Amino acid sequence: MEDLEELADQIKTCTLCDLHKNRTKAVPGEGPENADIMLIGEAPGYHEDQQGRPFVGNAGNILTDLLESAGLNRDEVFIGNVIKCRPPENRDPTEEEIKTCSPYLKKQIRNIKPKLIISLGRFAARLLSNRSVKISKEHGQLKDMEYGGWSCKLFISYHPAAALYGADARNKLEKDFEELKDTIQNLNNFKTTEQKTF
Repeated sequence: MEDLEELADQIKTCTLCDLHKNRTKAVPGEGPENADIMLIGEAPGYHEDQQGRPFVGNAGNILTDLLESAGLNRDEVFIGNVIKCRPPENRDPTEEEIKTCSPYLKKQIRNIKPKLIISLGRFAARLLSNRSVKISKEHGQLKDMEYGGWSCKLFISYHPAAALYGADARNKLEKDFEELKDTIQNLNNFKTTEQKTF
């Protein structure tokens, strides 16, 4: 199986869907290859597309603050997205785009082998849970997940961009990440499992 660097190179030159036609840069994600924690958002926005890095705009600044409130630094977690290229005008990714891009995320997860994945927003939560997720009811909850042949814990939260549109969402995000602090202290007790895929 490809390592993270090889996957990143593949993502940067990927032409499997039409999103590559309008991108400035693909955004493979970044972080340690042995990170215990992965954060998965929806798709790159304008600033991410310009720089080729995840969560570097206003939502990224909020995410950095949230991580610090949970006792984490950006450089100790892996941050990525469901979709690796920016959809035009920041529209929602289509089902076909998610399906086409998901093998990259599956391979990243199997390479990194995280103990905990934090889903940021409904697209990531739905993909990783393999079911419809109502963020307003399930945010702040810890679930068991199995995705792409890897089983670990999933923590569901809002996308940090939600905090840009209202104090209510920001308060919920801050509360989620405060609760996450306790979860992180128990990371070593989390069981992970890798299934063989053929």
